[in-house]
Amino acid sequence: MREEKVSILELEGGEVNILNAEKDKVKLAKTGLFLCKAGSVTLTIDDTEYHVQKGSIIVYFSYSSLHIKSHTSNLKGTLIGANIETIQPMLYNVSNFNALFLIKQAPHQIISEVQYQALNQHISLLKVVAEKGDLEQESVVQSANRPIIEIARKQAEMLSYSLMLEVLQCYTNVTPNNKSFSRKDEVLQKFVIQLYRNYRTKHEVSYYAEQQFLTTRYFSTIIKECSGKSPTQWIATALLVEARNLLSHTNMTVKEISDSLNFPNQSYFGKWFKNLTALSPLDFRKGLPEKNREEKNFIDVVQRGINHSEENIETTK
Repeated sequence: MREEKVSILELEGGEVNILNAEKDKVKLAKTGLFLCKAGSVTLTIDDTEYHVQKGSIIVYFSYSSLHIKSHTSNLKGTLIGANIETIQPMLYNVSNFNALFLIKQAPHQIISEVQYQALNQHISLLKVVAEKGDLEQESVVQSANRPIIEIARKQAEMLSYSLMLEVLQCYTNVTPNNKSFSRKDEVLQKFVIQLYRNYRTKHEVSYYAEQQFLTTRYFSTIIKECSGKSPTQWIATALLVEARNLLSHTNMTVKEISDSLNFPNQSYFGKWFKNLTALSPLDFRKGLPEKNREEKNFIDVVQRGINHSEENIETTK
């Protein structure tokens, strides 16, 4: 069964426990936001309490702990969640990474009526496009229909990115609070910035650990604890996103793409790409469906690619 990359849920009153967070704290698997449309809810994120009411939003991050303490019976709102591999490509189009991390310090914000309406419009459009894409994918029986699915997917990606920018606008007045920004948060922040700048040429976790004067083991532990993903998975995701983009939207040869992403050679790049997608780079360029996208959790697929890399690392030296 395919795991949803992005979920949009309309919550009302008794349905709030959909995240199973009323009785006990839960670890969140996705990153997203809750837009409150009526009533109110009192909750904690990483043991900090927030009172969310109509006209406000709260952003949550994967691997944070959530506990819903209470809510009014008339509570209504939209809950959006996305896997980190869905959000990560969008992060690379945001120039001010610091603004993203400030949200974690002050995730709850009261927004203006204009911002409220803008978020509502973005969410409504995203729902329509997502539902349209699902229906078209279910009805596809011929490869000739694949362009329709790709257009719907691209629309969803662009709307998701636009929604993220709209959310960032709601946090433009957040000021840093050093007391609530831990050393581990700082390590994650610096890693994401360094990864954005260097993932095309630096594939080793040790490089990013050394940039912060940390051992590779301790650095990996922090990144996994704060984000739910290991540094290797972050790096693999960044490379795969870029490889897909270059194959889909440029005329570069596979060898040129392999070289631009600093792989040892074209053969190694091809094997690495196929381990993550079950397709060769050329088959992907032809528009054939990625079987693993349908059949497996993305992280499991990435792990296959990581294992392949580790098994063959000696041959690249």
